[in-house]
Amino acid sequence: MTETLFLSTVTKEFGPFRARLARFLQRTKKVHVRHQDDFFHHGVPTLHMLEEEIIKSTFVVHIIGAEPGWAPPIDQVEGFLKRHDTFEKKYPDIAKVARTGVISATQWEAWLALFFGKRLYAYESPKRLLDGSPQKLHSDRLHQPHQHPKAIDDEDPLFDEVIGSLFERGLLTQAEIERKIAPSRILKHAPDKLFGREKWLDALDEAWRDDKVNVYTLIAWGGVGKTALVAHWVATRFHTQKWPGVERYFDWSFYSQGTGDSRQTSSDVFIQDALKFFDDPDPIKGSPWERGQRLAGLIQKHRTLLVLDGIEPLQYPPNDPQAGRLKDQALEALIQGLAADNPGLCIITSREHLTNIESLPAVRENKLDKLFQEAAVALLRHLQLVGSEEEMIKAWDAAGGHALTLRLLGRLIARAYGRDIRRWREVKFEEADKLAQGRSAVKVMRKTEEWLRSAETAQHLELAALRLTGLFDRPMSPDSFRALCAAPVIAGLTEMLVSASAPELEAALDTLVANDLLTHGGIEVAGSTVRHSDLPIDAHPLIREYFAKQLREKEPAAFKEAHSRLFDHLCKTTKPHRPDGIDGLQPLYQAVLHGCLAGRQQEAFDEVYVERIVRGTDQAVGFYSIKKLGAFGADLAAVAAFFDAPWRRVSPNLTESDQAWLLNAAGSFLRALGRLTEALQPMRSGLDMRVQQQSWKGAAIIAGNLSELEVNLGRLTDAVTDGRQAIIYADQSGDSLEKLKVLTKAADALTESGKRDEAGPLFSKAEGMWAKAFPRFPGMGSTFGYRYCDWLLNPPERIAWQIVSICALGTTNKPSPDADLEHVCNEVERRANSSLEWASDLLSTCLDRLTLARIGLIRVITTNPLPQPAFDLPHVAAAVNGFRNAGQMDQLPKGLLTAALYHFVRGEHAAARANLNEALQIAERGPMPLYLADVALHRARMFRDKTELAKAAKLIRDLGYGRRDGELTDAEEAARSW
Repeated sequence: MTETLFLSTVTKEFGPFRARLARFLQRTKKVHVRHQDDFFHHGVPTLHMLEEEIIKSTFVVHIIGAEPGWAPPIDQVEGFLKRHDTFEKKYPDIAKVARTGVISATQWEAWLALFFGKRLYAYESPKRLLDGSPQKLHSDRLHQPHQHPKAIDDEDPLFDEVIGSLFERGLLTQAEIERKIAPSRILKHAPDKLFGREKWLDALDEAWRDDKVNVYTLIAWGGVGKTALVAHWVATRFHTQKWPGVERYFDWSFYSQGTGDSRQTSSDVFIQDALKFFDDPDPIKGSPWERGQRLAGLIQKHRTLLVLDGIEPLQYPPNDPQAGRLKDQALEALIQGLAADNPGLCIITSREHLTNIESLPAVRENKLDKLFQEAAVALLRHLQLVGSEEEMIKAWDAAGGHALTLRLLGRLIARAYGRDIRRWREVKFEEADKLAQGRSAVKVMRKTEEWLRSAETAQHLELAALRLTGLFDRPMSPDSFRALCAAPVIAGLTEMLVSASAPELEAALDTLVANDLLTHGGIEVAGSTVRHSDLPIDAHPLIREYFAKQLREKEPAAFKEAHSRLFDHLCKTTKPHRPDGIDGLQPLYQAVLHGCLAGRQQEAFDEVYVERIVRGTDQAVGFYSIKKLGAFGADLAAVAAFFDAPWRRVSPNLTESDQAWLLNAAGSFLRALGRLTEALQPMRSGLDMRVQQQSWKGAAIIAGNLSELEVNLGRLTDAVTDGRQAIIYADQSGDSLEKLKVLTKAADALTESGKRDEAGPLFSKAEGMWAKAFPRFPGMGSTFGYRYCDWLLNPPERIAWQIVSICALGTTNKPSPDADLEHVCNEVERRANSSLEWASDLLSTCLDRLTLARIGLIRVITTNPLPQPAFDLPHVAAAVNGFRNAGQMDQLPKGLLTAALYHFVRGEHAAARANLNEALQIAERGPMPLYLADVALHRARMFRDKTELAKAAKLIRDLGYGRRDGELTDAEEAARSW
């Protein structure tokens, strides 16, 4: 049962707190919150309205601060006392003071609660109550009837106190009020002392307090100190203070997944782990976009502090036309959802400006600058360097104020050069180093490497351990570290490590951590007694990148041998042979990368990717990671490891057949992830390889897929060309089933191009082939049958849209439908029902239900006045939900467009607009311009919108979207009377 709380505060003073409390309680759906702003402008006397509101409330929370607020006029006071003459008898002193007009409306709320017998929870802020002030007098008066406002000065404890009171009343459960804090992945990066970042710490404080800021992005070059800043802020403001005001905390570092421009990473593991933490019952359900949306919804239930550190691996790189845009659908859905509504704060750090959300009003971006001169000098002094201020400033200038460079430089001078700041010149900075991202840090790392190599034996061991970080794009697990340190020696890399004792190794790691060259990797570990060799070992991404480049170029044999050992180690130690879940598969995904870097691509492909991750490439029983886990992003990252040049050239160490398969797989995964334009290149390259190999069935499959993709991208001329070529390849293959498939794909491309008459014979030919292959099933089924039904429904749907465009709502005098309309609808209905009976996959089922929904809409529009509120069509929701569950984002707009028309027919215009808005978002992300045209044309015809009609007309004509030519002509004719 829902109870009503009246929240009594002064808006000017406690507005943000009240909004926070109200939002939290209303999300529980157990407490309905009311306050003055809900009715203040209704034109009813305020005191009278307050009286009615508090009578309806179950209890009142009353907060006393410095501001008394507005006082109702005397006539309202007299009116209340006249309506309730017992009030003056019960509280004579209050009535007397009230008649002088000094009791504010907010103060009245407490007395009304007491008078009407409501449970009153009163709180006050002693720091704000000055002796003799109206609020101090009000507090003193409340003590007289034994109401003693509880003293709480800070809003976070006040929030907890109010929630705790409701918990005691049984209105909230322990699960709803308990604070839930995830183990941190970033706190290990929090420096004990932060220099020159007060301005940015204050900005973070302000963003956390500001109810109007939902997402805060911090942008800077690598090594400038983004992670250190946010980690320090979280550590000092929350972690050490027992998380004041935080109901949920979760952080993630994407720097553990590589930072190179060519690196293909995904948010799959993050999304799944976050969904688990936020209590989602099925973290692998739905498409990536839906999982991101679902996670946003769960986060929105609480005041959550979410930190996403280093998201640039999931953004398009600076040299890409989509630079800065998120490549990952799940992460994009999450961030967009939180930008729209977030009672807490999402903090994002990145090297690149985030373009997906820049226009949203609740997003704030801040750029982290280089260290200012005074802060840099303070840092160098803190590292115990000695020398003149002038030399400190010169070192700062030479390093370009780069925080990581200065810290590494200070550590190097302290160890190697007797703490003399003048020795900064040993690094030999150049002017250009200040202008390139991370270049100054590379110079310091090179000098550090030289010194470690030339110093004592202990330093040689440090260097050997440090170089191992270049083999990883994430923290190095203790098991992997031990595997590399074991005999036999990897020449040129592990000689020192193999011969070192355990204490010597531990001492080397201790020293590297103390000098900021290594950190504890992975999740925060409590306590300081754990050995470094028993923890994941990590380094700053710029340090990892430096040693990766050094090993690859200067020790290529050792580089390959080390990756080969890691490949064997991960293959051997990952149990069971085929682990379940995306967490279980993580070591195998890493093994694929190490195997490819070792030059063992064929083994990595056959024995790990196909055998253990995908579990076979048979469409019926294989593709475990995709079909069961929806891990499109993780599989794309694995497939990318086999490419020498992303999406263009697969490693020649693989068979030609496997190279072509990987090209097609990359295209398919990119397409499934909504990265349609990127998908063209690998599919085209894969087609070329199949043709060169004279693998005609494979060529037919890829050409048909390419034609489908080009339809989605609005490249209809290319789609028709590739569709026709697919038919030629299928003929050469002699595979009749494959020819049947590509016939319908080619016919579909012709249909979208407006070549309906050319498409018809292809569908007829495919229908004949189906009858021979499947005599038990009348009429084509599956996706082939849907394409034919879609073609058949074109004329009846045009008639239905004529009626929607021309006839005002409620008109019964409609154009006469074509004589064949009902015959076509009956025939298509028969086909769809027949296909639905034996459909074995979710996509086919969704398409059949969509066909039946379209038939239902044609019939009701052509035979009944509109709207029809009682009209029910369950196939609509079944189709839309099915597309969502199947993760078919390129098909979902079809369902949403039909759902929009369905809701319009029922008179539910808000729902229709919502469906169109969602379809528009998906089409824009694709990009899928044909859907953009469809959305605009739907809006124009349903809501008589000439602006949308002009937009649709331009898209249809520019794209050559001939299928809509007749419908556009009809709409433009109808628009003359709009």
